[in-house]
Amino acid sequence: MRLSATGFTDALRSPARALSLLLIIAAVQGWAVGDADASQFKRIRDISVRCTNALSCDLFAYNAQSELYTLAFRRGAATDAPVRLVLGVRETLAAGSDVTFEIDGATVLRLPVGDLRYRAAVYEYLYGGEDEIATLIAAAKRGRTLRVSYRARSLDTVSAFSLAGFVDGLAFMDEVQGRAGRADALHGGGPSVGDNEPAVRTISAFSQLPLRLRTEFTNPVTGVCAGLDEGRFATLGGFEAQLDDGALLLGLPCGTGSAENQAYAFWRRDVAAIRRVALPAMSPEGPTTTDTAWNVVWDQENRQLTGLFKRQTAGNCGSYDRWVWRTGAEGDAFVLKESRAKADCAGDVAGGPETWPALWPPEG
Repeated sequence: MRLSATGFTDALRSPARALSLLLIIAAVQGWAVGDADASQFKRIRDISVRCTNALSCDLFAYNAQSELYTLAFRRGAATDAPVRLVLGVRETLAAGSDVTFEIDGATVLRLPVGDLRYRAAVYEYLYGGEDEIATLIAAAKRGRTLRVSYRARSLDTVSAFSLAGFVDGLAFMDEVQGRAGRADALHGGGPSVGDNEPAVRTISAFSQLPLRLRTEFTNPVTGVCAGLDEGRFATLGGFEAQLDDGALLLGLPCGTGSAENQAYAFWRRDVAAIRRVALPAMSPEGPTTTDTAWNVVWDQENRQLTGLFKRQTAGNCGSYDRWVWRTGAEGDAFVLKESRAKADCAGDVAGGPETWPALWPPEG
């Protein structure tokens, strides 16, 4: 866990805020906070569960870099105790604004700030709508990343939380409170995060894109992939693929394209950030990079991407490239394994793009 120096200094300006923040940090690190505060604590991947001696439990995800730095589900030990949604904040949320909860690109819940109860002493917002919370928990069981959009200090902001370990966290919370196997258990026998989840998810609508990426497709002035209407985007389809380090690779149609060719752009996405991914390429002058690949095919098993640019509809000339995704100590990136080109468009496809003259690696 990392906490920026600025965030820590801001937190310590208020004794109450400092105490709240330090308790969360202590829970994340597994420190002893005192016998009266945390009799049981468990960290399961990116989810933590903390229970008091009275068996009141918080299941929470944490993001030290965000203004809204923790999201928790809180439940007392009583049989009829409801589940409360808890948002830990460094700054109050803007009055009259909404808080939106999105899981893996789909909006699950939107709450007016006026529906939340603010506890100023500990800098947290509480919400108690049972049906809405049940819906959010059910979606989180099946999800990988939860993003909360909100307005604070007149700025629209997004906080991202990994859901890895969420289902197992619910099971631990049920066990501590003696609910395991009962009708009021939250776990409900669901799969752990990643179990029975497809390794590749189709993206066919702008609404399925992460909020921070959506304007790249919808803003006609500043969007790097603007000009592609949503109907064509849906027809072409993009993908979101799981990578070996737990991050996701997004490959999305980008720009208007033509009848023969459609460019695709790529982003690496994890719980903290989204970044554009470049692809190595060969040019007549030598090695270079490109922002897009054409008419792509993704092979999830081998983490392999192929692209074919057609100079004619028949596909008997053009360029062909093959990349693999590599994750290593120095970071992760596409590696160019093969690059071929055929300039002469006469005749047939000459055995297919895989047999065209090689640009990389050099023949011989």
